[in-house]
Amino acid sequence: MTELTTRIISSEKDVARLVNIEFRKESLQVKDNSVSEQATITTTSTAFSNASPSSYNSDTEPIVFRNTTYIETVTTIPVREQWTNKVEFLLSVIGYVVDLGNVWRFPYMCFDNGGGAFLIPYMIFLCVIGIPMLYLELFLGQYYRCGNITLWSHISPSMKGIGISSFLIVTTVTLFYTTIIAHAVFYLFASFREIMPWSLCSHSWNTPNCAERMHLNEYDLNETNFIEFDQLTSYTNITNITFIQKTSSADEYYNIYMLGINKSSGLTHLGNIKIDLLLCLISIFILMYICIYRGVKSTGKAVYVTAILPYLVLIILLIQGLTLKGSRVGIQYFLKPNFQKLKDMKVWFSAANQIFFTLGPGLSVLTTYGSYNLPTNNCYYDALIAVLANFIASFLAGFVVFSGLGHMAYRLKKHITNVVGQGQGASLSFIAYPEILATFKYPTFFSILFFLMVINLGLDSDFGGLEAMYTALSDEYPLLKRNRKYGMLIMCGLLILACLPTVTQGGNYIVQFLDKFSTAPSLMLIVMLEAITATWIYGIKNLVNDMRLNLGFEPNLFFRVAWTILCPFIVISLMILSLTYSDPLIYGNYEYPQWSIIFGWCLNICFILPVLFYILQTFFQCTHGTMRERLQQLFRANKTSSIKWQQENGRTANI
Repeated sequence: MTELTTRIISSEKDVARLVNIEFRKESLQVKDNSVSEQATITTTSTAFSNASPSSYNSDTEPIVFRNTTYIETVTTIPVREQWTNKVEFLLSVIGYVVDLGNVWRFPYMCFDNGGGAFLIPYMIFLCVIGIPMLYLELFLGQYYRCGNITLWSHISPSMKGIGISSFLIVTTVTLFYTTIIAHAVFYLFASFREIMPWSLCSHSWNTPNCAERMHLNEYDLNETNFIEFDQLTSYTNITNITFIQKTSSADEYYNIYMLGINKSSGLTHLGNIKIDLLLCLISIFILMYICIYRGVKSTGKAVYVTAILPYLVLIILLIQGLTLKGSRVGIQYFLKPNFQKLKDMKVWFSAANQIFFTLGPGLSVLTTYGSYNLPTNNCYYDALIAVLANFIASFLAGFVVFSGLGHMAYRLKKHITNVVGQGQGASLSFIAYPEILATFKYPTFFSILFFLMVINLGLDSDFGGLEAMYTALSDEYPLLKRNRKYGMLIMCGLLILACLPTVTQGGNYIVQFLDKFSTAPSLMLIVMLEAITATWIYGIKNLVNDMRLNLGFEPNLFFRVAWTILCPFIVISLMILSLTYSDPLIYGNYEYPQWSIIFGWCLNICFILPVLFYILQTFFQCTHGTMRERLQQLFRANKTSSIKWQQENGRTANI
């Protein structure tokens, strides 16, 4: 908080023309070969004298005071917490952009969109949206050094709603995202056995139609038609089917034992809370609280494990996967593009949606992490390194998953497109791949490694989400900043309560519902507004000048075109495309009712209402001028705030 200090100084010396003189001092501390900004002090000295006013001519003579007393007011600007070093910041950003989307969602997107054909639009959108927006958000965060809500109000008061909308979206994503991590914790504890429980059909929860399909002989495989658990309307109708219908033991373990979704009839009857899943959920929040309640310095220590471990595990699993029979077929499907698929606009939309899901532009995490950097940090290379790390992790995960699917197709004597049910992204991470792990020579070791990796991937992203939420609130309300320990505890408790519906027996219906309606198209709109606000309202010339002054170089032409034209145009096109799709929302054999679809779109619209609210509020607060002048004022940069910030930080710019 700002401190105000008054000191009275007596002097016998003569002082010439000393009236309201302002001067400035910056204190820099060097520690561990790093320079950190400690404080900024602005001093205003006002001179008082017992000399007679008539003793001088104010127009022609210098003012000389004798026996003068000075009242010196010192305003100390608070010091913002900083990353301990550059490595911790980079690992935190890498941990955020390399998340469950790389292992859980990316392989499934490839699988569901023609294998290698998906990689072409994915890499295009990675270059024209992913890298530019990552670069922009990191720079804005470290330039303004504040949470996302405060940041956009500094740029333009009418755009403060961008920060609030981002806050709402990242909160909603955290709810279902943490539940998925809780599923991984459940599987981790189940992995401490010699024989994996999802590989057997001898448990009390198994149905008569359960089959240990990875252990069937060739005759049984030819006589058996496997289906996903959720594709069965009811087990009582099985006798009416002329051929043998079976569900895999891994499928029943996931759906019947862990989720208990067979006891839920849908959104209108979610069933009871699963106590075991609730305990897993609470353990995740406790772990996250311990890691981040002290701020980015403690988060920076945790990411040494959570950001590095997934790469080591992926390499180990890849080496093991390449030794499996049939793995080459799976990798070929992953890499070989089906160019006919590129004619389907749904593939392009899925690729763009994957960029938004895994890199997370618009969710305020990147601006939050950047705000704990010095303004001179070279965030350009940070963005490139983070995107490269994301790309490598996605490819590693693709090789790992598809080598396993190729092996599964070999053992089941099926085409690779028929070994996993369609429409369930989680079926890869929690059904298909665990089923493959159970066939390894050391299943316990590899299962523990795999689910530890999934948990670490999820924790990194949740670290970012919680930090973004709390920083946004604490920069708006300083009381929360002074009481971070208790404020973070209350926030985690509230999030646990909000997550309760997702750990019921029908909780996965909620998870898929939130996955569908928490991001597109509202998140796309937020990203578009960020680009427009930074380049059109604040001005691309001002933005480029700020980068030159702080980073020492200007962004090249590609980034300027991407921010001003490409990103807004592509995002608008994707938003229109998302609205044209009318595919029903289905989980297994359960089709979501029409009222839930309407509610989902209303929820998505609510996420962007704060943007409209602050635009209208700013418009009605401006009561001077004509209608045209008020509209022009509405979308005008907050230059006064920018100039004030630059004065406080000893910089000037052509604004």
